[in-house]
Amino acid sequence: MKSIPAVQEGSCSSGDRYTEGFQVFEQWQLQRYRDESHLARPWRNLRLGWRYLTLDHYFGAVPPVRLWWRARFGGPRALPDFTCVGALKSGTTDLAAYLLQHPSIVAPLTKEIGHGFPAGWGPYLPTERKKAAVAARTGRALVGHFDPLLHDVPLIDNLRESNPRAKVVLMLRDPVRRAYSHYKWDLFLSGRNGLRAGRYGESFADYVSLALGAFPGPPPPTMLPTMPMLAAGIYVNSVRRWLDTYGRENVHLVAAEDFFADVPATVCGIHEFLGLPAIEPELHAEVLNRNPLEFPPAEAGSLARLREFYRPYNDRLFELLDRDLGWNDPA
Repeated sequence: MKSIPAVQEGSCSSGDRYTEGFQVFEQWQLQRYRDESHLARPWRNLRLGWRYLTLDHYFGAVPPVRLWWRARFGGPRALPDFTCVGALKSGTTDLAAYLLQHPSIVAPLTKEIGHGFPAGWGPYLPTERKKAAVAARTGRALVGHFDPLLHDVPLIDNLRESNPRAKVVLMLRDPVRRAYSHYKWDLFLSGRNGLRAGRYGESFADYVSLALGAFPGPPPPTMLPTMPMLAAGIYVNSVRRWLDTYGRENVHLVAAEDFFADVPATVCGIHEFLGLPAIEPELHAEVLNRNPLEFPPAEAGSLARLREFYRPYNDRLFELLDRDLGWNDPA
């Protein structure tokens, strides 16, 4: 069995409120990965716990007491005017942090509510009063929704029903590169005694072989059972549903490769799509939600096998979009 990869202690350099939630999550998860007891560093964990309870904006799970309080106080909540979605490990966290810098975009309490049922979104969303205050200050206010729920049928249908004028930003990443990031994230979440300790995560090659051999049946053991590695990268059917439900004029496609190559141009393009003044974002030093564990590069043979698997699905997607995203034959 290969050795456990080294863990880097670094965190995002940006201290703004939209990136801080991820920094807290990463520190908790690194401790869990190492199987460290909370009693080993009690004062540090108390400080981290208090920081978690008092965050302005969360990366994922919100403390129940915060949701309880918001459900009972604050007044009516504003539903999202747009959503920014992608598959897991497609860069949506980094994109969301940049979009939330815009003074006219009103942030939800957390980047990832985690489900597509607006009836349960109330405590996570800003109040109508806050939205009105932002509009008075900036001239316009839009409430954003952000989640890696590209394939979530309830979200596709229910957001449209709750707001017929809602707009959609779809972020798509090369499914082969996304699959490798998915595998690494699975190892990070499972900890030292998780997938890597068994026969399923010793190498990316083993994981790919298991996944390809089982497809379309149940995937190999995973910490992300609702997002199997292979199926998460088959975009065409979900993208078609988004387009059919909202209309092509209300859907803006972002290729993750273009975003990371030119963040300001991509973000300003989304501003214009949403009808907002284009404002260049302040760049942070590191990509948010990047795996802090070190891994060897993915084996060329595994990448080639995945490339052939995804080729027919990519071809159908490119035909649907009338755009070749260059994933089948990367340079």
